[in-house]
Amino acid sequence: MAREPTRFEMYLTKLAFFFYGKTVYRSFADRLPLQGNERVLDFGCGMGTVAYYALKRLTQGHLTCIDISERWLNSCRRTLRRYENAAYIRADVPVLPEGSFDIIYCHFVLHDIPESSLEPILTALVRSLRSGGSLIFIEPLREMEKLRYIKRQLTQSGLSHDKSRVTDIPLMGSSLESIYVKQ
Repeated sequence: MAREPTRFEMYLTKLAFFFYGKTVYRSFADRLPLQGNERVLDFGCGMGTVAYYALKRLTQGHLTCIDISERWLNSCRRTLRRYENAAYIRADVPVLPEGSFDIIYCHFVLHDIPESSLEPILTALVRSLRSGGSLIFIEPLREMEKLRYIKRQLTQSGLSHDKSRVTDIPLMGSSLESIYVKQ
């Protein structure tokens, strides 16, 4: 069973969204390679902090939000209530149709997943990415061992590293943002 966030964790996330929404979540969403008609997956959507800004750019596209927590998904539904082009899935390990997404993004999620669970999750995400599609993640640099593991799993799963950048994120510190592409 998934661990549900406490009310305090949810409150802190709402505060971060309020105070850092444009500098953290919107700036990440603005860097996603969106034209507006893609099928996008937000893996570990939480309350929909990035999805809120990504959906503004997906005028003809569709966003699927996945989280292990029903409480986070309910919060995400409230955050995105104005949008009809979003779907919500509660899953520990996603079971998704092969080649169904153009873009998958993970915003400060993968470092929290134990390695034993991360391998099947990354395999499922890569399988659900269409050829030519991108998987984009941002994770704290202080989790360097986990980052090495993630990068190794993605390349072993057939993705090619496109580009990376290091950025400083309020409350999270130095972070690595990377794009991997499925050939």
